[in-house]
Amino acid sequence: MINQQKLDDLISDIEYLKYEIQSLSKVISFVPYSRKPLGGESIIENLLSINSAQSKIVTVLEALKKQGEEIQLNDFSIFERVELSEEEIEILTVSTVLKDIEGLRTDLVNFLREKPSSYFEIEMTEESKPVSVLDILWAMVTEERKSLKEIAHLVLTYQSDKQFQREIAARPKH
Repeated sequence: MINQQKLDDLISDIEYLKYEIQSLSKVISFVPYSRKPLGGESIIENLLSINSAQSKIVTVLEALKKQGEEIQLNDFSIFERVELSEEEIEILTVSTVLKDIEGLRTDLVNFLREKPSSYFEIEMTEESKPVSVLDILWAMVTEERKSLKEIAHLVLTYQSDKQFQREIAARPKH
């Protein structure tokens, strides 16, 4: 049996992303969110990976309602990272991606708050191993924290670069 405090903590952690997104939306348009760092993902790709994972989890939870515990999580590739070409990235607007994340997250939190603790104990199968709803949701939180840390690092790096460029431009020329 899962205790209520653990569930409350989980739902609070899941809801936290919504507030992170609201904070990000204030600064993200001032940085090159579509620029891919060497060997890494752009900010917008990180955001799309977060949104993709939560969308797939919602799909899994809906399938769970229809199929019961017969779900194979391998079929969903929940935490597969989103990689886009430069052309695909240029088409996207970060504000739309942020709104999509926030809207879906609100729906997910509301859905989870309505569920009894027994719901989170329901198990599915991944690579022949049992995985509970609780396990999937904690994995989502863990992956999101990694992505948000990477996004924060990129935002700080880009802001530092901008400040450095301003300082260079302000120096007297000899």
